[in-house]
Amino acid sequence: MSVFPKETIKNIGESLGVTHLKDEVASALAQDVEYRVHELIQEATKFMRHSKRSKLTVDDVNAALRVKNVEASLLPHINTQFQPLYGYACGETPTFRKTTVNGQELYFAEDEEVDFETILAKPLPKIPLDATFTAHWLAIEGVQPAIPQNPTPSDAKADLLTKRAKPNAAINGITTDQVDVKPLVKHVLSKELQMYFERITEAVSSPDERLKSQAFESLRMDPGLHQLLPYFVQHIHKKVTQNHKQLDVLEAMLSMAQALLNNKHLFVEPYLHQLIPPILSCLVGRTICESPFEDHWSTRHRAAGLMTLICNQFGKAYHTLQPRITKTLLRALLDPARPLTTHYGAIVGLDQLGPEVTRVLVAPNIKFYAETCLKSALVSSSPIRKLEAQKCKEALVNVLIHIAKQASLVPKESDMQVDTAPLSEEDKAELVDAVGEDVGKAFLESDPTRQGVQSVVEAATHMNE
Repeated sequence: MSVFPKETIKNIGESLGVTHLKDEVASALAQDVEYRVHELIQEATKFMRHSKRSKLTVDDVNAALRVKNVEASLLPHINTQFQPLYGYACGETPTFRKTTVNGQELYFAEDEEVDFETILAKPLPKIPLDATFTAHWLAIEGVQPAIPQNPTPSDAKADLLTKRAKPNAAINGITTDQVDVKPLVKHVLSKELQMYFERITEAVSSPDERLKSQAFESLRMDPGLHQLLPYFVQHIHKKVTQNHKQLDVLEAMLSMAQALLNNKHLFVEPYLHQLIPPILSCLVGRTICESPFEDHWSTRHRAAGLMTLICNQFGKAYHTLQPRITKTLLRALLDPARPLTTHYGAIVGLDQLGPEVTRVLVAPNIKFYAETCLKSALVSSSPIRKLEAQKCKEALVNVLIHIAKQASLVPKESDMQVDTAPLSEEDKAELVDAVGEDVGKAFLESDPTRQGVQSVVEAATHMNE
C-alpha cells in the first residue's frame, strides 16, 4: 500500500489528459512514485549535508533532480537548456487553496489574475548586466594610485568639509573648532606595534649606550617591521629637521637609518625619497652642531658612507639615483657662496662614491676651488675658518691619494720602470700647477709614487684639454 492514494494518481492523469485510468495501473504508479520520491529525498539530503546545513531547501531538490537526469522526463514541455528549474527558487512559502471535485478534496496553487492593459502600459525593464569582477589596487606601499576606482582629491575635499565639527563655542563670530582630516588610506597599527615604536624612538635618543645598541640591533634584525617602516622614516626626517644643531640626535638618526637600510627583511625603496634628504642635510648642512669646535666632521663622514650605501644597494634599480646625488654634491662644492663646512661634506660625499667619480668631477676642479675658496681661508685670522679650510684641504688630499692608489692597482708594463724612478722636480712642478700650490704640496707630503702623480695630473688637466 503506497502513501500516495490511487485517487491522486488518477487526478494527475486527468490533468495531463489521461482518462479512465484503471485502479491496478494507478496503484502501481503510486508505488513507483513513492520509490522515486524516497530516492530523490535521499539524494537531496546528501547535498544538504555537504552544504553544512540542517534544513532541506528547494535548491537541494533541484540538484538531486539534475544528478538523476530526469529533467526532460519531468518537464517535457519546457526547454531545459534555458529553464533548468524544477521547483520554486524563491524563498516565499507557496500558498494552496482547497476545492472539492466529485466529492474529493483537491489542493491547488491559485494563479494571480493579471491585466494585459496594465502590463502593456508599463515601460520595458532594463536589460540586466552580466556579473563581472575587476581587481584594482587600493594602495601600494601606502600610496593610493589615481585610478577611477579610488576616491579623487575632490571627493576627499568634499569628505573633509562634511567632517567639520559643530561649533561649540564662538567668540566674536570666530569658532575655535578644528577640522579632522580623514586620510584617503587608513593604516591601523596594533597596540603591540605602537608600543614597539614608542620604545624604539625613546631608546635611540636615550643616553644609555647599552639600550641604544639593543634598539639598533632590533631595527637591523627584526623581520616584522614592514608596517612601522614609514613611521620610522618620518621620525628620522622630523628629528633631523627639528634638531639640526644637536649633534647627538643627528648621530642617533644616522644610526637608525643605517639599521633600517641593513635590515634585509624591509622593502626600503619606496621611502628613499624621504630618507635621502635628512642624510644629505647631515652631510652638507651649514651647521649641524652648537659649537664649531665639536667633531661634526665624523658625522659628515658617516652621512657620506650612508649615501654610498644607498647608491650601492639601489643604484642598479634606479639608474638616476647616483647621478642626481652626485650632481647635488658637485653643485654644493663649486658654489663659492656656500660655507666651507658644506664644501667639506660635498668633498667627502664625492670621495666616498669612488675614485672614478672624483677623477672625473673633483680632480679637474681642485685648482679652481683652491684658488677661489681655500687660499684666502687658510690665512684667515679667524681660527674657526682656518680650521674649516684645513679640513677641506685634507679632504682634497685624500681624494688625490685615492686616485693615485687606484692607478697603482693596475700598473701598465710601460709604467713599471717609471714607477720605480723617484719624483723629479719637473713632476712636482707639473702636479702643483695642475691642482694648486696648497693642495699639491700637501699631497706630495704623502710620498706618492710617480705613476700616482702622473695619474693625478692627467685627471686634473683632462677638463682643460
